[in-house]
Amino acid sequence: MIRKTPVQTSILVIALTLLAAGVALAQLPPEAVLLDKVKIPQKLDAVAIDPVTLEENADGAVDWSHGGVSYRGVAASKDEFPKSPDKFVMAHKKELYVRNFMLAMSTIWCPITDEVTPGGRLQVEGHGLHWESCCSFCDEEMVPENFTEALEQLRKRAEASYQLTGGRYTEGASSPVEGAIDENV
Repeated sequence: MIRKTPVQTSILVIALTLLAAGVALAQLPPEAVLLDKVKIPQKLDAVAIDPVTLEENADGAVDWSHGGVSYRGVAASKDEFPKSPDKFVMAHKKELYVRNFMLAMSTIWCPITDEVTPGGRLQVEGHGLHWESCCSFCDEEMVPENFTEALEQLRKRAEASYQLTGGRYTEGASSPVEGAIDENV
C-alpha cells in the first residue's frame, strides 16, 4: 500500500470532489487558492532569521530579547535593533511568515506550470525549498532555472497572504490548502 502525505490526501480529496462534480482537473490554478484561508504552520521561529538583516542566522549569531520574544542575529544587528525596535519587529514578523508560507506551499506548487499539484509526483529541491511537479511533462522539464521565477511568484503570494491573514499561523492542519480552495475557479 502506498502511503500519501496529508497534503497529498487533501489535494486528492479536493480532486475527487471536483471530479464528482463533473470537473476533471489534474491540478488547480493558483487563483483557486484563497490566500486569506491558507493554513500555514510556523516551522521557522523568531531566532531563525536576523531581525535587522532578515538573513538566515549562521554560527556566531548572538541572542537578545525584546517584548518577550527571543531574537538572534549578528552582533551589529543586536546593536542596531534598539534604535528602531518596532520597525524591525514588524519587518521580521512579515519575513518570518513569508518564509513559513513558502516552506509549506512549495511542496504542493509546481514551479513550471504555477499550479497546485495533485500530489505524488516528482519532488525537487530548488532555492532551499522542496517543490513538486504536477505532471510527467514537468517531471522531464524541471531544471534549476525554473525555480527563480517560481520563487518570485510564491513570495508575492506569501506577501499577499500575510496582508490578508495578518501573519496568523495554523498548526495541525492536514494541508496548507485545507479549506482554502475556491471550487468555483
